[in-house]
Amino acid sequence: MAPVTTVQMSRRAGKETSKPREVLRSGWIPAALTLALAVAVSHHYGVAARQTVVFGMSVVLGVAVPGTLLARALRGHSAGLGEDVALGTALGHGMTVLAYVPARWAGLPLLVLAWPVATIVAFVMVPALRPYWRGADRAGRAPIAFSWGLATFVALTVVASATSFFRAHRLAWSGHATPYVDMLFHLSVVGELKHHVPPTSPFVLGEPLHYHWFVYADMAATSWVTGIEPETLLYRLFLLPVLAATVLLFAAIARRLTDRWWPALVAPGLALFALCPNPCAWAPGLGADFVLRYSVPWCSPTQTFGVMLFASVVLLLVTILRQPRSGKGPWTMFAILITATSGAKSIFLPMLFAGLIVVSAVTLLARRRVHRPAVIAVLMVTAALVFAQIVIYGGASDGLVVHPLSVFSTLAADIGSTAEPSLPLKLAVVVACVFGLGCFWIGVFLLGLRPRALLDPPVLLLLGIGVAGFAAGVTLRFPGSSQRYFLYGATPYLCLAAVHGLAAVLPRPDIARSRSVPALVGALAGGVAVILTVRRLDGTARPEADEMVRRIVGPVTVLVLLIAALAVTLLVAGRRRLALRAVSPGVIAAFVMGLAVPASVAHVKETWHNVSAGSPTTVVPPGTVRAGRWLRDHSRPDDIVATNATCTASDARVCDLNHFSVTAYTERRLLVETWIYEMRTQDQAAKEHVEDASVPFWDGRRLADNDAAFHRPSPATVRRLRDRYGVRWLFVDRREDRPGPGLDRFARLRYAAGDWAVYEI
Repeated sequence: MAPVTTVQMSRRAGKETSKPREVLRSGWIPAALTLALAVAVSHHYGVAARQTVVFGMSVVLGVAVPGTLLARALRGHSAGLGEDVALGTALGHGMTVLAYVPARWAGLPLLVLAWPVATIVAFVMVPALRPYWRGADRAGRAPIAFSWGLATFVALTVVASATSFFRAHRLAWSGHATPYVDMLFHLSVVGELKHHVPPTSPFVLGEPLHYHWFVYADMAATSWVTGIEPETLLYRLFLLPVLAATVLLFAAIARRLTDRWWPALVAPGLALFALCPNPCAWAPGLGADFVLRYSVPWCSPTQTFGVMLFASVVLLLVTILRQPRSGKGPWTMFAILITATSGAKSIFLPMLFAGLIVVSAVTLLARRRVHRPAVIAVLMVTAALVFAQIVIYGGASDGLVVHPLSVFSTLAADIGSTAEPSLPLKLAVVVACVFGLGCFWIGVFLLGLRPRALLDPPVLLLLGIGVAGFAAGVTLRFPGSSQRYFLYGATPYLCLAAVHGLAAVLPRPDIARSRSVPALVGALAGGVAVILTVRRLDGTARPEADEMVRRIVGPVTVLVLLIAALAVTLLVAGRRRLALRAVSPGVIAAFVMGLAVPASVAHVKETWHNVSAGSPTTVVPPGTVRAGRWLRDHSRPDDIVATNATCTASDARVCDLNHFSVTAYTERRLLVETWIYEMRTQDQAAKEHVEDASVPFWDGRRLADNDAAFHRPSPATVRRLRDRYGVRWLFVDRREDRPGPGLDRFARLRYAAGDWAVYEI
């Protein structure tokens, strides 16, 4: 045997020590710590360890792994573990929805497992597919600082979820007695999708469900696979990996746009955590109301699910628009994802359509050529839009009305503490918000200094998406001020465009040691000092109504003049010093962004407080969960339920129309529980220019028959519910609206809990 040399021994030692060192320098440790934090937070807020393990396995093996393998195979390469997993998770959720719908329709909901099982088996057994189990090589891995920074952002979303939502929505009585007003609506639709496809409205028997319901189908599929209660998925588990994937997707888009790492870290931070500068300390919401708050992702799972899917679509388009010959794989993935997005949230495909039109038009005008991939994408998105509008949304308008600047009116009413704010106050709020958003997206304006960067097709796409979404948000009005979701949906893409503009004017790392860095840091600090000084001079005392306009416009005017003075000073000085001229755009951008730092820091600090306090809530009486789940477990999915917990007054405004608890916990269709979110209600309210709550129920006979069975029970009134409407069960609220005497003679009492009793006809 040949002797072992010293060189060979040192090489072996190097190999042995390189693996631990490589692990320490990789992103595995921050990812593991973030996962541990999520598990600990979930356990603290009532999720059992077994549920966490089962859910984690379903996400990994049923969504992320098969989705990642498919994404790599369709793209033909690995783009790095973080991007692969984020895109694969989005693709996996899209595949799950598209697989669950026919599986549930066929009465075999667990058949949804066929696609992940078949995918994993194929990538194990087929030699040509096995290489896709391996990720990118070492050269494509992210720097360790980037991995820790991104893990910090994900950790912040977990902490913010706990403090803004988990704390107010417990999983046991009485912690879930007063949920946010829409949560039981979401839970009801999950129950409907768990048992019926195509779905109908569970609140009014026979009414269609023209709504973006794909996220509920995904939750229903997860409930079937894991056995976890829909409430636990909705209130705790389901959205955590969705939020994490969204953060990674925003970072991946920025990385693809700029080919630099620091924009990939700044972009999700700006989109998720930064706030517009607010010069008025006495009006905390001024200029910041269009940025996503921490509680919104959980209160609107449709928005959160749609944001993730749409971000994956945009990530694909960044590559497709820059590489026209990208092959069939990315286009196949694009088709799957826009189909899933079409039923995830209705706002996204119209914004995507507008963005692609901008790419096509500008390319044709500026470069005298047709951008073929953009045109193909327009045709595919048009087909998806037509499909969604006809099949999913039924051609309904969803209560849409044209009402320019209504979102500013709402903000002005909040600031002025009045239902009818004056026109000068509205205009002052518009000025302050436009100024704040201009500072927030200063990088967008810097793109004008770099025409080549501005005309890049992916940048045009982002600008088209952002401007279209913002325009829709400020010119339209939906019930419940839902036009804000256009603003929430547009903000990340204007942030991405802004970060791209900053990357175009700021120095690259190879000149980071130059004199420009102290100038940029000084300008940023100067912006912080200026906004704090202005806020201090303006004071914290709330002004009288006649002083509000001056107290808003005055500080904004001062800040605009200071920015203008800085720009003029740099312009004059730059004529003599060439180096200063080159760094001037970056200095102005740093100063303007410094104005937003105090509000953004305060926003992050809110993760330690319950920022959802004061949100509208509804009441879940004692015994609702126990009685509802008993009925669910002792009835068939097609059984019809009637309840006396509904509004029978001639004026619906005297009732609680936000009553979804019976459908939420029984997972059964009701003869009528509430009609406030029905398309008929919203269309009628829009037509008459009234609130939804003032629209009475359109079928007075049904409402009268329902009321008679509970308050005047007799063989005729109870039999009418059974024979005319197919009602088999009565879910009786004994709290305030006790039924008439003798109901137990015509229907058999089967179960009672708290304020509820369950009767079988």
